[in-house]
Amino acid sequence: MTRAFYRGYQSSRVTRLHVMREDGKFPGRSGECGTSGWAARRSDPIILDPMPLVPPAGLSWCPACVGKLAERRGLLASWAAEMAGAQ
Repeated sequence: MTRAFYRGYQSSRVTRLHVMREDGKFPGRSGECGTSGWAARRSDPIILDPMPLVPPAGLSWCPACVGKLAERRGLLASWAAEMAGAQ
């Protein structure tokens, strides 16, 4: 099951919801895009398990995370073909 996370800063700087990486370097502790998902001095990760269908209010999906997840699941080629045909 796929998880997602965002940084727990107490400010408006947080805008992206990242897809949690479950293999490779730092599994369960970083995003597909490489964003750190571990606790830091002023920012704890907020983990959503399972990953929601839509981001919480005020957040949007990290494009790099979504693209890498689509590639892992074999959807990237079909999405690209669909976008190319939509012109």
